[in-house]
Amino acid sequence: MTWKKITLIFIVFLTFIGTGLILSDVQSREADQLLEAHGLSNNTRYFKTNKEETISDFLKYINNHYRKEKIQLHFDNEIEQNQVLVWANRNMISLPTDSGRFFSLDDFSGKVSFAVLGPNAQIKVMETQGNKYIHNHNQYFSVIGDLKNFPQIEQSKYYLSTGIDQPTAQGQLKNYRIIVDSSTRVIKKIARHYHAKLHTPEFVRDHQIHSFSVVKEILIIMTLWLIAMICNSLIALLHWRQIKLTHLKGNLLGNWFINRSLRLALIEILLCAIAYFCLSWFSFFKGMDHLILLLIGNLLTSIIAYLATWVFLDKREEKGEKINA
Repeated sequence: MTWKKITLIFIVFLTFIGTGLILSDVQSREADQLLEAHGLSNNTRYFKTNKEETISDFLKYINNHYRKEKIQLHFDNEIEQNQVLVWANRNMISLPTDSGRFFSLDDFSGKVSFAVLGPNAQIKVMETQGNKYIHNHNQYFSVIGDLKNFPQIEQSKYYLSTGIDQPTAQGQLKNYRIIVDSSTRVIKKIARHYHAKLHTPEFVRDHQIHSFSVVKEILIIMTLWLIAMICNSLIALLHWRQIKLTHLKGNLLGNWFINRSLRLALIEILLCAIAYFCLSWFSFFKGMDHLILLLIGNLLTSIIAYLATWVFLDKREEKGEKINA
């Protein structure tokens, strides 16, 4: 293999790495934006219901029907508008804390509710022997964390854990805006059960609008794919010139072409796999499926460019031979 081919194949490998790094950067920014906003994902929806039911009853329904699903709930109190109740049944997205910690799954399974305070929480806080508490409706809640002062975080909110057996779950569901973070299928089934209309939270709408700002990254990825295609076209041209020097014809030419094509495809598939493992090890990705699709797309367009160049050169020669004849 000549140094020219090695250089071109290495450039193709760099396009794999570049494509993955751009995706990682986009998804890292997206994850940061959502984390700093509410600690909920882009799939979050909310609904309201007038059903005479407590939060505890609602959580029992969730446990009975969706035990195997990943669900995170926020209950925005519409009477005490700075209060948010939090519950989850799987590993949850945590808001960043300046001190202490955000809620863990254990905080939802017991009978005691805990509190996490926003930077400027509108609630009276007491401190005793180095421990902080809030007093609300004759209930004391131990403060386990204080959120970082990020502009995206609602400064005046305070968050309480809730669970089937916790005092915060005794409130009426109709007094809360129920925010559900789960799969679209689960969210729709829950809303249908409560005869409620789903809405998209403002922070999700803002993010969806902001998502169009990734046009620059899309153009860069397309440019990288184009570079990979040009490299493989040049490799096809080098192979074609090599054929002309050897004067191969018929079956020998066909076998040579198949051999070189498969060899190039296998090398680039190997490089694509190496790029995947390197990127998954060193970079952040929200989901590996997007990375896999991008790398496969990069690989396929490169191989198609090689084959298309070869077909073009072959057709051109056939046309030239007919003219000369």
